[in-house]
Amino acid sequence: MTGRREPGRYLLVGAACALFNNIILIGGDAAGLHYAVSVLLTFVLMLPLSYLAHASWTFDATVNWPAFGRFLLGSLSSLAMATFAVGLFHDALRLPMVLAAPVATVVMTVYNFLMTRWAVRRRQRS
Repeated sequence: MTGRREPGRYLLVGAACALFNNIILIGGDAAGLHYAVSVLLTFVLMLPLSYLAHASWTFDATVNWPAFGRFLLGSLSSLAMATFAVGLFHDALRLPMVLAAPVATVVMTVYNFLMTRWAVRRRQRS
């Protein structure tokens, strides 16, 4: 597959993951959970599903443990950045979670695309 289809496929998989992430963040806020707990919950639930979808469909790459390890490391940095973004929009800018979660999601999209592509398409050394 050529790389021209990757951004569109990434956005489809990412949109599905973002939908579930936002449901968890908004639902957690409604249930009285701190946003950091909700962000962690989305991370644990969505990480394996996201990796499998992106590796096998978005980037048409082989699913393997080294790539999953890179994806995990990139996702940990994304987790820290997402927590900061949600905190910035929700706490510092006083946006309600219904707005803060989607705005943070949009901000994270480009970083997550580049990180995911690096993780699942990295060339293996012979």
